[in-house]
Amino acid sequence: MIFQGLFNILDLYFDETEQFYDNIDQYFRKNINNIGFSKKEIDSILKDLIFFTTNQFIELGFTREEIENKFSDPFLEITDNDKQRIESIREIYKSKVAPIVYELFLEKVVDYLADNHVAPLVLKLKSQGLMPFEMIMKLKELKNLLEKNPEKLENLRRYIHIREKIIGKFSSNKCQIEELEDIKDPQDKLQLVYMIYRIIDFFHLTRIFDFSHIKLYLKNNLDEWLTSVPLVTLKNPDLYFCGLYLATHLNVEINEEKVKEFLLELYGENIDEFEAPIIEATDQIYYLFKSLKLIDLHISDEKLRNLINADASYFEKQYLKNLETSQLVVILKIYNLFDNVGRLDKSKTIEILEEIEQRITPEGILQYRDGIISAEATYYVLFCFYMRGNLERLKEFDILDTIISRIYRNLEIIDFCRNTNYDLVSEIFYSCESLKLLNCIETKEMIYHLAKYLFPEEIVENGLLQKEINREKARFRHLKVNRTTGETVY
Repeated sequence: MIFQGLFNILDLYFDETEQFYDNIDQYFRKNINNIGFSKKEIDSILKDLIFFTTNQFIELGFTREEIENKFSDPFLEITDNDKQRIESIREIYKSKVAPIVYELFLEKVVDYLADNHVAPLVLKLKSQGLMPFEMIMKLKELKNLLEKNPEKLENLRRYIHIREKIIGKFSSNKCQIEELEDIKDPQDKLQLVYMIYRIIDFFHLTRIFDFSHIKLYLKNNLDEWLTSVPLVTLKNPDLYFCGLYLATHLNVEINEEKVKEFLLELYGENIDEFEAPIIEATDQIYYLFKSLKLIDLHISDEKLRNLINADASYFEKQYLKNLETSQLVVILKIYNLFDNVGRLDKSKTIEILEEIEQRITPEGILQYRDGIISAEATYYVLFCFYMRGNLERLKEFDILDTIISRIYRNLEIIDFCRNTNYDLVSEIFYSCESLKLLNCIETKEMIYHLAKYLFPEEIVENGLLQKEINREKARFRHLKVNRTTGETVY
């Protein structure tokens, strides 16, 4: 996800990418005809195709680890729709395997720009007829430009090594992370494991971790974790939500009726305790809404209105200035989610947006007016402007440097133990989510952010951003971000 924007920049820069993709297809399709096809066996056919493709990559000089990690992407899951529409082995290759194959090659192109150790592999790709001559020449020109701009070259190196650094940090601490599942306190255990799991899942590393302890705990201790805790924030999700999220994604069987009963009781408690839950208990009801979706429980429009209605006094400047930046965005997000139930007055929306503007500074995005720069606030403000279709507002802010610096700093000091600093884990997670937005929102504003930070000015100023992204021509995956929920759309 964090390379998609780079792929778009390369696709706009090179004129020969279609020939490049065609050459790749020709190379990998050699073994396709050796695999039989049956609609009933699509899952096993895909596994065979991945097996043969992996071996071909290894023959070219790729490592098995990088290929297996790439092919663990949920994009490869066969859906019911896939089973209905796929009619041949070539369709499986084209729709499922090929986009990831292209990305693996494009990643090597990016690696070559930043590091010389990839040069032998690039030469091999040339000798195999995979990279067109004209593309190689333009690639060398771009590499020379970067070498003449050491600051941009260093930015590019730091950026492309983020994934490697995070995967390395979490993989090397596998045992310590798994031991966190045995923390006695339910809140400490589930909040920490939840956030770490989100990062592990972001980089498709779940296959290398043993979650058996937490799965057993979730299954056998529903009464212990199915409860709400005080001081809920976006960094410290409610206990029951952490449990429900993990149970859902780890396929743990739980008593769903009991969960639904609990959520309805929690709804009643929020109504009884707060005059304006949307403002006074924003994060609590946000996790309530997310939990309702996870468990597929629908509540009436009247109940929704009871949660999101609020007196005008709650939208006055003196009140809003004391709220976290991310909370302000979540308020707008909730109203956007339920726009058909209770639309927020334009004047109230303006008050919130004006308060958010107070938190945007040249140095970074603050969690409060006079607070610190926050990865969480950065993510939510980015999402806010995407949600509202106003990304142009952030075009001139140097967001990337702050995000990348915080990832490296937090990876350096984080220690996976029972006393793990939860804020560090949260900062890494929200930084990665911000990178997802910058890459998967395929607009000129987002491409501009990446190109300006990672490449010399000549690249940005030579008309690159005047070109339109052609998703038919650019055959790698174009993952998207849902403008309402913020979820990744495959």
